[in-house]
Amino acid sequence: MKTINYYIVDVFANAKYEGNQLAVFLDLDNRLSDEKMQRIAREINFAETTFIKANKNNQRFVVQIFTPEHEVPFAGHPSLGTSYVISKFLLPQAPENLTLELTHSDITISILDPQNIDESLFYMRQTQPEIRETFDKKEVAESLGTNPDDLDATLPIQEISTGLPYIIIPLNSLDAINRVELSYQPFKNFLISKNKYRTNSPTGHSTSLFFFTRETYDRANDYNARMILIENNKVVEDAATGSANGCLLAYLLNYDQPIIKAVVEQGFQINRKSYIYLDGELTNNHYVLNVGGRTQLIAEGTWHL
Repeated sequence: MKTINYYIVDVFANAKYEGNQLAVFLDLDNRLSDEKMQRIAREINFAETTFIKANKNNQRFVVQIFTPEHEVPFAGHPSLGTSYVISKFLLPQAPENLTLELTHSDITISILDPQNIDESLFYMRQTQPEIRETFDKKEVAESLGTNPDDLDATLPIQEISTGLPYIIIPLNSLDAINRVELSYQPFKNFLISKNKYRTNSPTGHSTSLFFFTRETYDRANDYNARMILIENNKVVEDAATGSANGCLLAYLLNYDQPIIKAVVEQGFQINRKSYIYLDGELTNNHYVLNVGGRTQLIAEGTWHL
């Protein structure tokens, strides 16, 4: 019987059983078709599952990323978690940098402490953001069933993408973000009305919502955030979202200050504490977007094909 090896890790996690779960499959012989990878991702049923498809001289690795529903061109925690698996299990020693060839673009990964990768921060450099349209606050609040008084009046609601699109929604308190609760049909109707649902979106992907506030559970952190999307015909909350935090970083560089070093806590509302490290700069309309975190190894095994 044919088999392939796989690993389960927690990404953006400072301890086991925190952060966002990821399954990483080694398919260096390219035995899995897109259809088979999709079926495996559906069976695992994590937010994302990755497949390492090729090793190019121990420096560049071809990777595909699947949700339970479809393939995605880029995602944050899968990029970092896959890089951890590559560094720990596929290379003779962990490098300071490696490159992932994703469907959307090449992503550069930096390893701050390659001699101790189990404790090291891994950072990914995200591509230049697309700063898209802003939205009327009253309309957004009414469409999503949220309290308009909870919105931060000093900042806009805006869509940004570094490979996947997110509507960034600033809230004025931790209490406000804790009370966010979206119903499926109004959420879907809002996306459809804005051509942001997968059936009418130009990208073929639904846009997700990323709420954030400056109030935090832990005073050592700078922001609290929640990422909410529609997946498999239901409303889902993500424990930690690297791609969305890259968009948040671009947003903050635009509207707050041109140099940002910050820690975002995400997943606290769903008991999956996650810690996302932002390091960015905006100079002459050029964005440097680094998003990092730690990865915890949970399990490894053999998958029967």
